[in-house]
Amino acid sequence: MITSVELQKPFSYMLIWLILAIVFIAAVIFLQIFFRKKFGDKLKRPKKIKIKKPKPKTLLEIKTKYMEQLDIIEDDLRTRKISIRQAYNQMSKCIREFVFEATGIPVDKYSLLEIRSVGIPALTQLVSEYYEPEFARFTYADINQSIFKTRKVMQLWS
Repeated sequence: MITSVELQKPFSYMLIWLILAIVFIAAVIFLQIFFRKKFGDKLKRPKKIKIKKPKPKTLLEIKTKYMEQLDIIEDDLRTRKISIRQAYNQMSKCIREFVFEATGIPVDKYSLLEIRSVGIPALTQLVSEYYEPEFARFTYADINQSIFKTRKVMQLWS
C-alpha cells in the first residue's frame, strides 16, 4: 500500500491568522469606543457635592456651638493647657466640623486637596494656613490672627 503525503505551502494558513488579527483589533477598538461613550463621562466628571442649607435658627445654634469651642481653644492656649501646635490642630478640627454641620459636606475627613475641590475659598484658606503650624517643628504663624480669621469665617457664614 502506497501512501503519499502532500505538503502544504508554508504560508497557506497565514491568511486566516491575518483575518483573525484584523477582526480582533477591530473588536477591541469598537469596545473601547463603545465603553468610552457610555461610561467615559461618569469617569471624568467629579461627583457633584450636595450642599444642604440649614434653617437660620439651626445655623445660629451651629455657629454658637463652634464659637464656644473656639473660645475654649483660645482660653486653653492662654492658660498654656495646650501648645500652639495643638491649638492649630483643634482649630482645624473645629472649622471642619463647623462646615460639615453647616453644609453636610464631610470636609472633616477631607485632605487639603479635596477641600480645594469643594469650592469654599474661606475654608481652603484657613486649612492651608493651619497646615504649616500643625506639622512644622517651629513656626512663625500668628495664632491670635488665625483665631480671629476663624471666628470671622464662622460669623459671616450664611
